[in-house]
Amino acid sequence: MTGTHVSRTAPDLTLMYATHDAFRRDLGLLAAAARNDGAAPGSAFRTGWGTFQRFLTIHHTAEDGVLWPLMRSKLARDPDGLRLMDEMDAEHAVIDPMIESVEEVLADRRQDRLPGLVATVTERLVHHLDHEEKAALPVVATLLSKEEYDTFGAAQRRLLGLKGGAVYFPWVLDGAPEETSRKALGVLPPPVRLVYRAVWRPRYEKNRRPLTRASGG
Repeated sequence: MTGTHVSRTAPDLTLMYATHDAFRRDLGLLAAAARNDGAAPGSAFRTGWGTFQRFLTIHHTAEDGVLWPLMRSKLARDPDGLRLMDEMDAEHAVIDPMIESVEEVLADRRQDRLPGLVATVTERLVHHLDHEEKAALPVVATLLSKEEYDTFGAAQRRLLGLKGGAVYFPWVLDGAPEETSRKALGVLPPPVRLVYRAVWRPRYEKNRRPLTRASGG
């Protein structure tokens, strides 16, 4: 009697990588805005930081609550794999309080502290993103099925809500390659893709201009 082989559909990590690229992009813009207009209410930095901080918090929350626990269950008998998950958790534990520190500086309007603090956030977060992409995401792609990985995406969508999604998609695809945009928008129903092109994207571009100008872009 021959066994039945069930093929595994690999997860599509397009949006994961695109989100990482968007974080890197915004860090560069925010660093320039911190030098130019800083912590003033209504400033380009505050506008850009609000979007960046919101999506980073959602991303880390979904990883900590869904993706990494799921990976730990798959790696239960793999000490090296579990050590890698520990490293992901530890890096989040360093970065997240730094985000809170920026919030405190903004509350106190301490513009003089922003450039150095943003530089530190950039160093730590870029290191983490690079580490995750080099070491963790290949394991995710190997071990998880599409259905398992999609639970992570579903968690992010719940945290975003519809209004958040209306900002997230144009934000994450700002400057993305055409192929990335095509794949990312492919997860949306056709009517939502139409709304993206007619409403979400134009509205995002209008609101994005202050941060781009502050960076000299």
